[in-house]
Amino acid sequence: MNRVWATEIQKLGGDVSDEVWRWLLFRGPHGPYFTWKQTKSNPPGYVGIEHLENEIAAIEQQDATFRDRLRAVLVAALSSTDPNVLRRAIQVAAVVGGKPELESIVRLTAHEAISVAGEAKAAAFYLDRKLKRSQND
Repeated sequence: MNRVWATEIQKLGGDVSDEVWRWLLFRGPHGPYFTWKQTKSNPPGYVGIEHLENEIAAIEQQDATFRDRLRAVLVAALSSTDPNVLRRAIQVAAVVGGKPELESIVRLTAHEAISVAGEAKAAAFYLDRKLKRSQND
């Protein structure tokens, strides 16, 4: 793990050896090239948020505690000052988050980094709709 990211994890109160932090920062179909919808630069039918949902569901099949552990890491990650950490946390929170994560994401829609604010707006819209659908079920 690179020293900058290890320092950021420690600053946020995380454990550098925690596999959930490693997954959030280095694995998974999220990050700088993440997509919220179909784009011309991706293969036909590929949507990043759907891929991320499927990836998390597959991990949960192997580890039933993954979602809860991931949400615990997101609490810290969503308070980061690093735009790269924030963007990844926002993307993942849109899939596994609840009302507390939505509130954190909404606050980030006014972030000074345009990339973070844009990610937060898309995630807030997505998660809000997801939570409303689950209430109606």
